[in-house]
Amino acid sequence: MKRTLSGGLTALLIAAGPARAADPCAGANQMDLNACAGAAYDRADAAMNQAYTRLMKQIGPKAKDGLRAVQKAWLPFRDASCALEAMGVAGGSMQPQVQAECLARVTTARTAMLNGYLACKEGDVTCVGRFGE
Repeated sequence: MKRTLSGGLTALLIAAGPARAADPCAGANQMDLNACAGAAYDRADAAMNQAYTRLMKQIGPKAKDGLRAVQKAWLPFRDASCALEAMGVAGGSMQPQVQAECLARVTTARTAMLNGYLACKEGDVTCVGRFGE
């Protein structure tokens, strides 16, 4: 009986091993958590870039210049804000996770704003997505 239990446990661990390695978010160590947070930030950044590109195609030249300037100013603000949030764990193994989680959260909020500009309500004269000059 002991032999069967041991064999069953080994089979279970072997089966669980590849799934765990394929999903860094399932990991219990800091390196896995850092990778998971980094991947979440990468997804958020890609979504923001997609919204930005769509908006740039929809607006006129003056609005493009304005959006470009705002985005160029927003990026260092985001990075500095997240560096500040991660200051409490500076130099520690959690720093990449904390910073990436912040970057993902703030970037997702920016994406929501850009997507809002893409879905202007009728009569909204402040919606950047309508600026077609």
